[in-house]
Amino acid sequence: MGTTPPPAFAPFYRGWADLQARLIDIIGPLTPEQMRLRPAPDQWAIWQLAANMAGGRAYWFHEVLGEGDPAIRDMFRVGATTVPGIPLEDAGWEDDEDHPRTAPEMVGAFQATWRVVDACLQRWTEDGLQVEFPRPRGHGPRSTRGWVIWHLIEHELQHGTEIALILRSHGLRTLEL
Repeated sequence: MGTTPPPAFAPFYRGWADLQARLIDIIGPLTPEQMRLRPAPDQWAIWQLAANMAGGRAYWFHEVLGEGDPAIRDMFRVGATTVPGIPLEDAGWEDDEDHPRTAPEMVGAFQATWRVVDACLQRWTEDGLQVEFPRPRGHGPRSTRGWVIWHLIEHELQHGTEIALILRSHGLRTLEL
């Protein structure tokens, strides 16, 4: 996170890098019980929201953009899912409620996926943001690198807000967005 982004990325990079650091700071000290807190019984727990964020980075950067070590994407794969109807190849950590993830696992996942994001943002040019990629298995339209970056930022802001609300509702130190 101490690198210098290309000028076109600077405001977005700094904001995303800051969110990354704050997520790690907030999630890192949570106990297993706190990681399992959820706003309602039928909604995702903190660990599931965080897993979906980090797993989303791995999916978009590796499977869609072809970036990063396949081991980063593979770390989010599960052997079983508790979500009816989801294909196993589309399932991630958040889809296996029988194996809740811990704060140290989530910190490691955020750090590993951020290294991939950081390497790309350091290498890509402004013109490179317009490079298009098809989505795997025909899921949706083609995407540009620039769209993927924006999509992940908005995804992480949404789930980060959900995590903040869960923590706040339980009187815990929260993520300030």
